[in-house]
Amino acid sequence: MRSDGGMRRPAIVLTMALLLGACADEVPATAPVTDPVTSSCPSRVHQMDMPYVDGRDQLQRLDLYQPRDAGCAAVPLVVWVHGGGWRAGDKSNGMDPKVELWTNAGWAVASVNYRLTDITLPVADRVVAPSHNEDVAAAVSWLVSRSADLGVDPDRIALLGHSAGAGIAAAVTIDPAYLAAHDLDPSAIACFAPLDTEGFDIGAAVAEGGALAVLYLSAFGTDKSLWEDLSPLAHVGEAPAPDLLLAKRGNATRRAQVDAFADAARAAGSAVTVVDLPTFSHEDVNARIGDPADDQLTPALQEFLTACLEPDGAV
Repeated sequence: MRSDGGMRRPAIVLTMALLLGACADEVPATAPVTDPVTSSCPSRVHQMDMPYVDGRDQLQRLDLYQPRDAGCAAVPLVVWVHGGGWRAGDKSNGMDPKVELWTNAGWAVASVNYRLTDITLPVADRVVAPSHNEDVAAAVSWLVSRSADLGVDPDRIALLGHSAGAGIAAAVTIDPAYLAAHDLDPSAIACFAPLDTEGFDIGAAVAEGGALAVLYLSAFGTDKSLWEDLSPLAHVGEAPAPDLLLAKRGNATRRAQVDAFADAARAAGSAVTVVDLPTFSHEDVNARIGDPADDQLTPALQEFLTACLEPDGAV
C-alpha cells in the first residue's frame, strides 16, 4: 500500500496521458484508449510492454487493454498466451479482434510474452521448459498483485492460450506448483481454455514422431524422466480444477489428447465444454476468435467466458 495515501495519482495520470499521446500510433485502432473517469479511478488506458518481473529480458512483458466506459468498478480479466512452438510468436500477434471482442464485453485483456526457446543456441544455453510456464505464472501473479491499481477483479481471471500457449495455460492452471511459487492458490484462475494443443501429454506428442517430435524435444528436452512432470495431464486432480473449454480438431493423436484431458478434468470435478471444430485448421482456432463471421468457436467461447466471468449475468 502506498504511504502517500494516493495523492500522487493525478500526476501519474497526467504523465501517462502525455506518454500515451506521444505513442498513440502504437495502440491498435480496434481498441481505442479512453480517458480516466476520475482521478480516484483506475486509468482506463491501454498500457503496453509492461515488465512483470524485475530484470532486463524484453520478453518478460505484457500488454494490458482496458474496456471502454468501465468506470471505477473492478472488471474481469482475460489473460491470453500466444503460440509459436515455444520458439516464436509475440503478444501482439492477432490481438485486434480478440481485444475488440473482450473489451466490448466489459473485460480487460492482458496479452503475455514469455522467454522463447532459441534453437540456434547450444542446448545448455537455451531457455527450455518449464521456463515458459514459470514466466506466465509470474505474469499472472503480477496482475493479481496489482489488480487494484489496474482496475481488474482478481477473483475473475480467465487464462487462455493457443497452441504452445495452450500448453502453457494448461500447465499453469493445472499444476499448482507454478502459482504456489508466487504464494497464489490455484483458485486464482477462475476458468481456462487451452485451445488446440497436443501438449497435455509431452511423451505422447514426442511419440508421434516427425516434425512434431522435434518441436517438443527442442522445448522440453530429451530427458524422458521429466516429460511426465511437465505434462499437464499428469497433474489433473492435484488441486480443484476450474471450468474448462477445449477445442477439438486435427489428427487422431491431437483429438485423443483432448479427450483424455477432458475426461481427467471431469473426473477431477471440472465442468468441461468441448467445441468440435472439424473444418478448422490449427491457425483458424487462433485467427477466428472475434471474427464476426465465425459461428462456431467465438460464440461458444464467449458463452463460456460470460458464465465464468459474469456469474450474476451482469456484463
